[in-house]
Amino acid sequence: MESPFTHNSIATGNDFLSRKKDVSHLVSIIADGRHAVIYEPPRTGKSSLVHMALGQYVQNPGYHIFTFSLLNIYDTEDFLHKLEEISSLPPEPRPIVLLEEFQCILRLEGWERLLRMLEKEWQRPDGPVFIVTGSGVNAMKHIFEVKKFFYRLYDRVRLSPIDEKIISDHIIKTFLRVGRVVEPSQTEYIYDITDGHPWYIWQIANSCFNLTKGYLSNSLLSEAVDSLLYTHFVRFQETTDGLSRYQIYLLRAIFDGVTKVSSADVINRYRLNSSANVHRLKEALSKKEVVVFDALDSPRIIDPIYKVWLDRFYFKTEKTLLTDNS
Repeated sequence: MESPFTHNSIATGNDFLSRKKDVSHLVSIIADGRHAVIYEPPRTGKSSLVHMALGQYVQNPGYHIFTFSLLNIYDTEDFLHKLEEISSLPPEPRPIVLLEEFQCILRLEGWERLLRMLEKEWQRPDGPVFIVTGSGVNAMKHIFEVKKFFYRLYDRVRLSPIDEKIISDHIIKTFLRVGRVVEPSQTEYIYDITDGHPWYIWQIANSCFNLTKGYLSNSLLSEAVDSLLYTHFVRFQETTDGLSRYQIYLLRAIFDGVTKVSSADVINRYRLNSSANVHRLKEALSKKEVVVFDALDSPRIIDPIYKVWLDRFYFKTEKTLLTDNS
């Protein structure tokens, strides 16, 4: 039987759980002729959100939707060609331009000049409505928060966390439809270990569904988590291998829950040398999209399953979280 938990496509219909307010927010931005910016970690639901919002405009004759991805744009001339296409769009029907993986513009020569040119497009009263998405959280923060391009020209749309109960109810009901049983404590574990990350949740749920014939045992759930870690093992190892020794030291501090990484005690305990060195390390880990620092300068590891991988295989502080009662 094909698993009902799909994780490699856009969530639509009944598979789109929660975030109704986020959809309404984006719909209202478009309706008001404003621009929207969305930057969140990879596979957290950006495309699904945009798809649901734009679905209300697809059949509307007053709008025409165009999608451009910067993922495969490596040459400045290629971007200028795309910009020319956008500039040539007629004002009627109102163009909605979706620019995906927008952070990729930073790898182009003269990217600041390109952003200034795009700013002029955003300022045109008869120009398109722009929706910009990006999975490079720190790179997007650099564009919109540090450099402050497009200042006051957009509304940021943030993805709301998907409620644990909604996730749990969906998994339990899906299992029950085919006579299989998963306990609420197990769905809570799936939610907690993935930190509510939908892509990882559905991968684990998919494995559990395929492994289970009746009741889901905790040993099978652990096997599903192990399978997820194995699937992404090489990617996580390559990420870690690309870090310097001192970057690993700082990563370990963040992994251990340190929030004030520049304090003298932390610098000494984790052999970080100096506050100036910590500043460079923070920039390096941020540029590599390994960690993100919030408004209070508190860090967190962006990928929750990478954090589990570090726990199980790299820093090796694994704890037994699941046991069967039998």
